[in-house]
Amino acid sequence: LILLSGFLGDQNPTRNFAPTFIWVLWWVGLTYVQALVGDVWAIANPWRVLHEWAYHLAGGRGARAAPRLSYPTWLGYWPAIVFFFLFSWMELVSTVAEDPAALATIVVVYSLITWTGMTLFGREAWLGQAEAFSVVFGIIARFAPLDLSGRPDGTADETRPFRLRPFGVGLLTQEPLPTSAICLVVLMLATVTFDGIGETPLWAGFLDWVVASEALRAPLLALQGAGVNLLALLKTLGLIATPLIFCLAYAVFSALTARAAGGNSSACEAAGAFVLTLVPIAFAYHLAHYFSYLLLAGQLVIPLASDPFGAGWNLFGTVNYAMNIGVITVKSVWWIAVIAIVIGHLYAVYLAHVMALRLYRSGRAAIRSQIPLLFLMVSYTMISLWILSQPIVETG
Repeated sequence: LILLSGFLGDQNPTRNFAPTFIWVLWWVGLTYVQALVGDVWAIANPWRVLHEWAYHLAGGRGARAAPRLSYPTWLGYWPAIVFFFLFSWMELVSTVAEDPAALATIVVVYSLITWTGMTLFGREAWLGQAEAFSVVFGIIARFAPLDLSGRPDGTADETRPFRLRPFGVGLLTQEPLPTSAICLVVLMLATVTFDGIGETPLWAGFLDWVVASEALRAPLLALQGAGVNLLALLKTLGLIATPLIFCLAYAVFSALTARAAGGNSSACEAAGAFVLTLVPIAFAYHLAHYFSYLLLAGQLVIPLASDPFGAGWNLFGTVNYAMNIGVITVKSVWWIAVIAIVIGHLYAVYLAHVMALRLYRSGRAAIRSQIPLLFLMVSYTMISLWILSQPIVETG
């Protein structure tokens, strides 16, 4: 339906099913399902399902089919980082996000890349490290109370299809994550934060300063004369700079954490052990930032369900549905946002303390290690609350 509506439907994004489904229901809505329910994407993933069907139809052995190549250890999660950054750039910078035909084309291209990777390197290897959405949704689902793998260590157990657990327990790792996985988690935190910063007076003031700068006038005019979209360029640079700043900050505080613990671990071990404990704060900010957007823009799917192609159909009698902007009040949005961020922060602090007790030999070392990490978490929480307190400014 996404592909057909994207290629054949009305190219007005508000009258086409593809943009609303991808950006509102799938990206924002499914993120909430992953965090609050479980990893349903691992079951519903169309790339996995169609790949399994293809193997069965070809007489293969399904998920146990031997890959043609071994997935390189050095490659790690870097392909997922590249794909996720490009996806974030599409969402936050590019006008492609509002172009149904372009979105459908990207879905086709990404599907071919994914199926090729799964065929060459094996389904589980590619989905587990290289396919951006399986990895990102999988990280988010670690917070959920429903573990669909059925085992504490996350491996599949066919005799026990799911297991209940307290919220956040899945974020406690048995081994420190590798550098590429750390960078991916930090990238997830940074992109949603940059999206929030991009709607504040601070960002608008920065853009005004760039435009008014005498030193930058000549190069900016030259770029504009060459056909460069200056706003998109500045947003792209901001989207690149924000994860780099976040990675640098996390590396510094990981080194301080290791040092505060008395040298019982290296900075890399500390970074890999604690990075997932930041996920509750990130998800809480995602909930605070996008909840009203999901409730309001999500209503577009009601008329689009009756007319996904914008062709004038009324399949279910809902094509004339008018958006109810009173479905949630500004006061309710604020309280939900603040409560979510505070609870997310408390979860993060608790998980970090549990990981410290696992990682370090003594309780004293574990408590000392928490001082730098607590400062980092409080800082990130304060940034999140500050963004929410700012008036929304249109900079596009």
